[in-house]
Formats: sequence, structure tokens, C-alpha cells
Amino acid sequence: MIAAAYTMAAARRPAREGAMDTAALQKPYFGSKRRTNLLPLTRHALHRLALAAGLGLSVPAWALEEGGASCPQLDFGVPAPELALDPEQVILNADNAALEEGGLSKLTGSVRLRQGDKLFSAEQMDFDDRENSVRVNAESVFRNREMSVRSQQSEFDLDSQTGVFHRSEFTMPASSAHGTAERLSLNREGEADMEKVSFTTCAPKSRGWELKAGDIHMDREEGFGTARNARLDFLGVPILYAPWFRFPIDDRRHTGLLYPTIGDSDRTGFDMQVPLYINLAPNYDATLTPRLMTERGTQVATDFRYLLGSGEGKARYEYLSEDRQTGEMRDYLHFEHQSLINRRTALSMQYDGTSDQSYFEDFGGRLDLTAITHLERSARLTYQAPAAYRVQALVQDFQPLSSALVAVDDPYRRLPQVLVDAETRKSLFDTRAGFNGEYVNFAREDSVQGQRIDLRPYLRTEREGAAWFARGQLEYDYTTYRLTDLGFAPGQSQDPSRSLPSLSAEYGLRFERVTDSGQLQLLEPRAFYLYTPYENQDDLPVFDGGEPDFEFTQLFAHNRFLGRDRVSDANQVAIAASLRQLDPDSGVTRFNASLGQLFRLEAPRVTLPGGTAPDSGATDFIASLDYRISEKLRTVLAAQWSPNDNKFNRSSLGLSYRSERRRLDVGYRYRENQLEQTDLILSTPLWQRWSAAGRWRYSVDDNQTLDSQAGLQYETCCWTMRTSYRRYIATTAGEYSSGVYVQLVLKGLGQIGSGGSSLLQSDSDFYQ
Repeated sequence: MIAAAYTMAAARRPAREGAMDTAALQKPYFGSKRRTNLLPLTRHALHRLALAAGLGLSVPAWALEEGGASCPQLDFGVPAPELALDPEQVILNADNAALEEGGLSKLTGSVRLRQGDKLFSAEQMDFDDRENSVRVNAESVFRNREMSVRSQQSEFDLDSQTGVFHRSEFTMPASSAHGTAERLSLNREGEADMEKVSFTTCAPKSRGWELKAGDIHMDREEGFGTARNARLDFLGVPILYAPWFRFPIDDRRHTGLLYPTIGDSDRTGFDMQVPLYINLAPNYDATLTPRLMTERGTQVATDFRYLLGSGEGKARYEYLSEDRQTGEMRDYLHFEHQSLINRRTALSMQYDGTSDQSYFEDFGGRLDLTAITHLERSARLTYQAPAAYRVQALVQDFQPLSSALVAVDDPYRRLPQVLVDAETRKSLFDTRAGFNGEYVNFAREDSVQGQRIDLRPYLRTEREGAAWFARGQLEYDYTTYRLTDLGFAPGQSQDPSRSLPSLSAEYGLRFERVTDSGQLQLLEPRAFYLYTPYENQDDLPVFDGGEPDFEFTQLFAHNRFLGRDRVSDANQVAIAASLRQLDPDSGVTRFNASLGQLFRLEAPRVTLPGGTAPDSGATDFIASLDYRISEKLRTVLAAQWSPNDNKFNRSSLGLSYRSERRRLDVGYRYRENQLEQTDLILSTPLWQRWSAAGRWRYSVDDNQTLDSQAGLQYETCCWTMRTSYRRYIATTAGEYSSGVYVQLVLKGLGQIGSGGSSLLQSDSDFYQ
């Protein structure tokens, strides 16, 4: 049993307005079946009373719900008032009444008192005309919009609208909570004070969890409940003792402790985090999280979020003063910001940095984190002019992480990069003029550095009819450099340049038909021609150049290289066709298949340093398929097939099934001489309250499991227990890291533990 003083906080969105309770209240009629000592209602209290008969109590009932929904709750049989009356108006209904002006009146038989949004029901009631109050020495039920109370003895003051209830049971329908209190008092503002209290959201007589306290104060204006001398029981076993315990009772954000997270891994040892949420203002907040790791020490993480009128952002800083394993300080900083400076100018910033290259291996806990190769630091300013041009400025740097899992290069910094894109708004003979310009200053230690200017004016023409389209583009590319630190590249020219024209043309047809099932099919064959003459570019440096994977989009690319350091010579034709099938009602694309091939009329000669040029002739076939078999089932396929070798050089396949409670993902990825991997994700109910989730990533080439996860969950209407296990490769030597996580969620109160809800948090979908 843990002894602590806790403030349970809710880091949530602002509270939503509750929906009005529209339970009907039978309209009383004014009269009496049997009246004794009926006196004129003329005093300060009695002149506001109307007696009636005919409203009785119904027997208590259960509102049954199953599964993960709210637990069955007590229904005391008294509906909430449909509409609130004037708070000064009081209506009394009873079968019998013995009234005494200025004294004590006796009401018996289905007595109901209504004032404002409050309703009092009992079989007998004493009304004190002098004190303007009522007293019940038998079982009674009181209800307002927030709470229902059934008690064995009660008093209620009609002037102050306060009441005291003894030996009571209470329910709070909005939060599905209920409990008992030896003494419960309510005031006009809806605040409640309870003594000798038990509190839970579980079904009556089925105490999955129960909060017991010497006293609890419920403050609806602040949205908090405060318990003193509190004990939290789970399945009848005490798991937490707190002399002072504060917890949220609505959806508003509050400052206080969030529930601790607990786990264990071979990298950190026993791992516990206790977050402190700080609600600084409606538009910004912070979370301070001490993290105790038996193998590493105590780390402190700080999260900060803000929302401005024209932007938003967040930051996180993790700090460990001295790692017990390395004896060094370890830290990590993340910051991101997006904003609109004005209607046409946007700013985005990102910063990631860590103290060392092994940080994510030691503290990340996931394969996708240990495989991070670079951390980006950048600021981007974009201006979209009223005319058809845009200017973008970028400052960018990277921190390379050559971890034990992946070795990486140090990319060049852009200090800065300026991009200009412009195109005439009006066309002449279906032709527009445009311009793309770029200036970059590349910097990196112990390397050739310098500036690059790339200018590309162009003419573009487009025409189309109902069943065809044609496009053409003529462009001229001029690139020049101003280089420094040439000692790292002997013989390198200081100011090399390149000038190249380029011509492209594309023609396509559109065919439509409606299938027998009413689906709309679209067939679009197209041909694309590209010509760029050869120019020797061996004297040009390579700052950001690269060669992408050969995919379907590359069939129609104007340059087979990334960046502007190399422009490939080309004399080639691409032939492709796409077939789509659309649902006529929703417009959703149910089927989308593409097939294409590139024919190089001449073999390209431009290469990257150490690279080879492709041969002339036909390339591999490129195919892709996205088929929504049903609302729940979808398959995605991409393939590169060599007709010469009669084999697949690259392929990926994904099958995905999604339903309300089940998930199945099957993925396969293959790259010749590089990798062959499978991925399986499953999440499904087992029986009754049990469910399971798991993931298995496997390398066929290495005959080795890359990442395995398994989780089991047991869920009731008021609590959930999750346990999960994860084991993944952390180094190139094949060393594994593993961890066990346990999470206990007490619905309506919070959660204890970690790992279960994030069991399948990982890299992006495997087969994309």
C-alpha cells in the first residue's frame, strides 16, 4: 500500500456543456384527496405552496449496460425535473396534509416537494413554516441535475436551498459514479460535503475499485473533488493511501498530479513516472514528469503546449544529470511551432537535439526510435503573393545519429535556402510562362562548402477535351556554384556551372463506363516523352543530390536525380495506364490500379560519384494497386518486375482489416539484395471481457525476429487491466532490448501504469 498526498489532474480539453436532462415531471394538480386542518396559505412560506395528490414513488431499478460501457447505476425512481422553476417558487404534492400556519405541518403519502431544479420525495415530511424548512425522519429521495441522494433522515432549508442527508446513498449520473456517506450536505451552488464516504463508478455490490475517505468535498464550480484520509481499494485490496487526495469530477483541465506510469525494461530497470500537470492558462499548459529508473537514475521531463490566435506549438525537454551507466549527463530537446504571421505569410519551426547518439537506444523503448538517423533543426518562412508566385526561405541543420543500429552520414546545412516559384496568371494560346529559382548556401565542416544558384524559366502549355488531354513544357536550367574549402577536393573548380534545355510532352485519353453493378470505371492511358541533352557534370559538387527508388511517379519525373546537383540526360518515353472504379453514391475510389514502363531511347551518361548509369531500352514494369474490397477490408500492392530476368526486384504487399473491435494488418516487403521482411499486427476480442493485441516483425533474410509485442487486456465496466511485453533489436550485433508493462485503468478516477494503450505505437504503416 502506497502512502502519498495526491492531486489527480485532468489534462483535457475545456469542459463541454452538459445536455439538459429532459426526464418528464408529471404536472401536479391543485387539490387534495383528504385534507385535515387545511389552513389559508398566507404566511411568508405557505403562500408559495400548492398541495396536490397523485405522485407516488416507484421501486428502485437498474439501468443495465454491458461491455466497456458505463456500469449499471442505481435509479432511485425519481426523474429529474424537466424544466427548472423560479428558485423562489415551491410546489408541494401529497396525499394527506395537516397544515399549521406559523407552525409545523405534517405531510404524508407520496409527498413531493419541488423548488427550482430540486425535487424531494418521501412518504412523510414535516414542514416548518416558521423556519421555512422541511424535515424527513424516514427514507427520502432528493434529486437535482447533478446528483440523486437517498437517505434515512434529512433536513432541507428552502431559503438557503441547503440540505443535510444522513445515512445516504448518492449517484452522479454525469460521471456514472455513486457511493455512500454517513452524512452528506448540499448547498445552493451545488457543492457537496460528505463524511465517512465510499465512492466508485463500478456497479453496486461489485466493487472493482472503491475510494474510501473520512470526508470528501465536491466543488462543481472548480471541477474538483477533495478527499482526506483516503484509501483506494482494488478488488478489496488497499493499493493507495493518501492523507489528502484531489481528483477531477468533470472534463475541465486542472493543475495536479496525473497517475503514475510503471514499467520495467533491461535498458532502464524499474521505470516509474509521476507527471505533474500545470494548467497555466486556457491557452497554454505544462507537464513536469520526474522519471525514476533504477538502472539510470532520476530523469525530469518538461512538456509545454501553447495555442495562440494565429499559431500553436509545443516543446519537450528531458534531462538526466548523471546516467548511472555512463556517468554522463543525458538530455533531449524537441520544439515545434506553426503560425500565420499574416494572411499570406506562414512560419514553421522545428528543433530536435540530444546529448549523444545512443539516447534513443537507451530511453526510446521502440525499434522505430532506435532507428532514427537524423534530428532536424529548421525554420521555414513562406510568403504566398496575391499574384501567382511564392517565396520560401529555409534554414536547416541536422544532428546525425550514428547509433549502434544504423551508421549515417552528416548532411549539409542550408544556411539559408531561398526558393521562388512564379507563373503567369493568364495564358496566351493555352500557354503560361513560369520560373523556378533557388539559392542555397551549403555548410559542413571538413568538406567543400559553397553557394548554389539554380534558375529555371519555362513555358507550359495545356489543352484538354472531354476524353483527352495534352501537356507540353520547354524549360531552361542554369546552375552555378561559388565554392570554398577546395582543399578537401583537389582539382575542384571554384565556380563551375551548367546550362541545359529540356523538353517534355504528355498525351492521355479518358474512357468512362458504368458497370452492371452501377460502379463508375475510369481508364486513363497516357504517354510521356522527355528529352534533355547530355552535359558532363563531373566537376559539379554533390551537396544534396541523390537517386530515389524507381517507383510509378518516376516514370513522369523530369529528372531521375533528387536535388539540383545533377540533371540527367534523357531521351525516353513512358507508357502507362490507370484504372479506377468509383462508388457513384459516395465518390469513394474502390479500386485504383496502375501499370507503366519506361523506354530509354538512349542510355543516360550522367551519374553521381561512384554510381552507374542505367542501360538503354525498356525498364522494369512498375505496378501499383489499391483495392477496397469492402468497408472493412483493403489491400495495397506495389511491385517492380523485370521482364528480362522474369523476377520481382522490389515488391510490397499489405492487407488490412478494420472493424469496430478488430484489427488485422499483414505486410510483406522485398528489395533484391537488401531486405525481405514480414509484419503482422493483430488486435481482437477473445471472450467476454478479454482481448489481445500483438505484433511480429520478422526478417526473412536474417531468419530473425526484429520486433515482437504481445498484450492481454481484461476490461470491465469500471476498470481495465492491461499487460504487455515487447522485445526488439537494439544494435547491429543483433542484441535485443525488452520490457514488460502493466497498466491499470480505474474508469472515472484515472489510470495507473503505462504501456498497454501504446502497445502498437510504432513506425508508419509497414506496407506504405
